[in-house]
Amino acid sequence: MPPESSLSQLSQPPAPPCGHIIGSSKEHRSIFSFARGRADAPLRVLILAGQHGDERPAQRTVEALLAITPTDLDNRLPNLQLAVVPEANPDGCAVRSRFNADGIDLNRDHQLLRSGETAAIHQFVREWQPQVILDLHSYPSRRRHLLEQNLVLDHDVFIDVANHPAILARPGSVAGGEVLQGMLKALTAREIRAGRYTIVETSGRARHSTPDVVDARNGLALRYGVFTLLVENRQPRREEASTERRRLQSAQERALLVMLEWLSQNHDLFPSRYAVQPPAPGSPVQVRFKYQHHWGGLRLACRDADQGQPVNVMFSRYCASLVVRRSVLLPAGYAVPRELVALRAVLRRHGFVSTPWPPGELCAVEKQRIEAARPSHRPGRSAGRVFLAPHRMTLELDRYEVFPSHQAGGEALAVFLEPESQHGLHRVLDMEIPLATHSWYPVLRVFRNGGHS
Repeated sequence: MPPESSLSQLSQPPAPPCGHIIGSSKEHRSIFSFARGRADAPLRVLILAGQHGDERPAQRTVEALLAITPTDLDNRLPNLQLAVVPEANPDGCAVRSRFNADGIDLNRDHQLLRSGETAAIHQFVREWQPQVILDLHSYPSRRRHLLEQNLVLDHDVFIDVANHPAILARPGSVAGGEVLQGMLKALTAREIRAGRYTIVETSGRARHSTPDVVDARNGLALRYGVFTLLVENRQPRREEASTERRRLQSAQERALLVMLEWLSQNHDLFPSRYAVQPPAPGSPVQVRFKYQHHWGGLRLACRDADQGQPVNVMFSRYCASLVVRRSVLLPAGYAVPRELVALRAVLRRHGFVSTPWPPGELCAVEKQRIEAARPSHRPGRSAGRVFLAPHRMTLELDRYEVFPSHQAGGEALAVFLEPESQHGLHRVLDMEIPLATHSWYPVLRVFRNGGHS
C-alpha cells in the first residue's frame, strides 16, 4: 500500500452508526465514540472532531478514517487503540453552527463545563484514559487584516501542542517540541503543507495558539495529564478550482493518517495511562506568565491573494514562547466555602473529589488578604491582578468543602483557585468570587494537619 494514499483511497462506503454512546446533546442527539485499531495496542488515542459544527474539513477527514477497513487500519497502526468522536457537537453539526443548541462554543467550555456535550467528553476521558488526544478543527485562510496586505494563509494543516506553563512543567511530561517537530517532518516528507499553528493578530503580532485553559488543547491536558495535539485543517477558498479542492482534501486525509502512523511508530514516547502520578504538595505550579518576544521574527509561508502565487512573509513582531511571571507552591488542598455553590459545582463536574473534614477539628490553613486589586481592562471581568498578604492560622473547616491537591490533575486546582492565576475561576463573575481591596480571598490554602491533607 503506497504511503501517498489518502484515506478516501483506502476506504469503503461508510457504515451506519454503531458506536458507543458517550453522551447526548441538548436536543437529545447521541454523541458517538467509535472504537478502531488493535484492542491490545499500547497507546490509546482519542480523536475529537465536530466541536464546531461548521468546520466540515475536519469532520471529513474523520469520516474518511472511519471508512477504512479494520484490517488495513490495524496493519498501518499496529500500536494504537483509537476512540473516534466525529461529532462532539451533534446539534451544531446538524445545522452547520459553531455553537451548540444553547449557544455555547464547546471549545471555550473546557474550564466551566457548562454544556452537557463538553461534560460528556470529560467523563469519557476520565473513564477511557487516553494517552494522546487529537483535537481536530478547521481554520479560514482569509483574514481581513491579512487581505489588506494582499495575503492569505496557505498551509494544508496547522498543528500545535498544549502550551500552558503548568502543563509543560509537569515532571515526566512528554516533550511537546519533540513531538511537534517529528510530526511536521513526517508531514512535509509526504508533500503536505504543514506548520505550527500561527495566529497573526490585527496588530501584526504573530503567536502560536493561546495558553488559556478554556479550549480542549490546554483544558484536557491540564486536567488529565494527557498529551493533546491541535490539528487545524484549512478551509477551501471560494476562488479555488475543484482540482485544488480535491488536492486539499486528499492532503488533509493523508495528514491525519501520517500523524497516527507517527504516533504508532513512536508510542514509547508516551507514558502509560497508569504511570502519570498526581502532584505532590509543595510542587511549583505556574499560574501567571506573558508572551516573550523573539527578535528573529517569524517567516511564514502565505499566498498572494490576487495572483495566487506562493510568498514567504516575515513577521517581525513574533512571540515564540511564554515566560513565567508567578509560580505558587501547591498546598495539600483547597478549602472552598460551601456558599460558593457555583464554584464547587465546576470542580465536581471536573471529577475532583473532596475530603470531609472531621467536625470540630482544627486545620492549619493560609488565608490570603487582598491588599490591592488592579481592575481588569476587560469589561465584565474581576480584578486582573491582585497583591496579597498571606496569614497562617488554624480553623475549623465545617463550613468548607476540602479538595486535596494530591489527585490526578491536582495542578488544575491551583490554576483554577489561586487568586494570582491569570486563568483562575475568579475571572468568571457568576462564580461569585470577589477580589476587592482589603478583603479576604474566600478560598483557603490547606496544609497537612493531624494526619489529614
